[in-house]
Amino acid sequence: MVIFNQSLGIDFRPNHLILTLLRKAFGKIRLVAYKIHPLGPEGQKEGQEGQWINLIGHFIAEHQINKERVFVSIPREKVVVRFLRLPVATKENLRKVIEYEAPKYTPFDKEEAHFDYQILGEDKEWLHLIVVFMKKEELNPYLSALKKIGIVPLSIQVPSVAALNLFFYHGEDKGRETVLLDVGEPFFEMNLIRGGEWRESFHLPLPAEKKVEKIIDTFTRSGLTEDSLSRAIFFVHGLASEKTLPALQKTRILNGVAPPPLDRIEAGIGESRLESIYASIGVPLKGVTQTRLDLNLLPLEMRKKVRQVGKPLFLVFLAVAIILSITWGMGVYSQHQNALEALRAEVKKRKPEIDAIEKTQKQKGELAKEIAEFEKITSGEVPKTEVLKELSQILPSAVWVWNIKFSAGEVEMSGFADSASDLIPLLDKSPLFEKVEFLAPVTKERERRTGGDKEKERFKIKLRLEGRRAGS
Repeated sequence: MVIFNQSLGIDFRPNHLILTLLRKAFGKIRLVAYKIHPLGPEGQKEGQEGQWINLIGHFIAEHQINKERVFVSIPREKVVVRFLRLPVATKENLRKVIEYEAPKYTPFDKEEAHFDYQILGEDKEWLHLIVVFMKKEELNPYLSALKKIGIVPLSIQVPSVAALNLFFYHGEDKGRETVLLDVGEPFFEMNLIRGGEWRESFHLPLPAEKKVEKIIDTFTRSGLTEDSLSRAIFFVHGLASEKTLPALQKTRILNGVAPPPLDRIEAGIGESRLESIYASIGVPLKGVTQTRLDLNLLPLEMRKKVRQVGKPLFLVFLAVAIILSITWGMGVYSQHQNALEALRAEVKKRKPEIDAIEKTQKQKGELAKEIAEFEKITSGEVPKTEVLKELSQILPSAVWVWNIKFSAGEVEMSGFADSASDLIPLLDKSPLFEKVEFLAPVTKERERRTGGDKEKERFKIKLRLEGRRAGS
């Protein structure tokens, strides 16, 4: 017997396939079944697709699962995640604006990408949002395999979204500084939560040795305050958490390290170490309850359409009113008048919406003009690859740059150097740059190394691209 209120999660990982089945009954969510299947190398695509189809098909048959309630997660390394700030005026046409701006935030053209976004917050002037981009050709193998099983998923997400939805479902957003750490092989992902809001995400290779040092170093270089490390609470999960969690707990510099909460998800008797599949449990969560994050990389044309019934319903009411007025005659005149007044009120209620649509269309035309002007301005910009190549050639090998930001003919660069003041004349000599200056005072930081500490200078430099080449 197939229970309708259940949801299947298919979590594609680089070296594993994780299947989870959630069911909701009497207000409680239960993890009915799950499987962790190791896979061969990702490069063996033909054999891998057959393996996917066999494992998923067997799981569906074994548990009599409804193929219409399937949610999918793809590997985090397949996507590009960006936290953006855009003017409030872009909200009316936000998808179009992001689509146009996509080449600024990704290494591929806008025609090559699927993307989805979610507004995380807004104020009077700015929208704060997260956008996830993915190349279409990277998504096709997953859709092809699912199609052969007869599955069109309701949602395609990434593990970080699934893990955060499960985390927020447990109410763990109490305003404290939190790190949700997914450790696997060969990558780890660090998601920072501050004030109950998702603020940043880092996805990096996990080294074979000194894993804890790499994780802590990533956190300390995330741009947070110096005392964040001692105040933050680390919730560790993932396929490699069984070894990583105890190692992090042994470090004295962390305030708290623990598995993420799972007490609101019922599981079978004797089930333990479920934090290893924490994100996978969150993949089908959207199918049984409302979730905070709703990022979906499924192409728009494949998503189930929601029928717009407002206008047809209005026309039906109008037709019924006319027919009844003729059929019933004067004896029920008062009833017809009441129905007619209701229809008039509906028309009056809809008028502001029509005015709003007309206003939006006008704003769309104005925005299109602004975009056209922007294209003219930015058409002459120096390619980012040329800027990066120039920096790699002129900067000394001891300089470590951890952040570069491009904006309207300017470049902002942050990093560490033995002597930050020596960088200004080096950059000034380049024919590609001009007006090189520090954006903030140079600070000294001590770097811990075997054999002794070494002092480094932290810098933040702004430079303009040479006027003739930048098109300014």
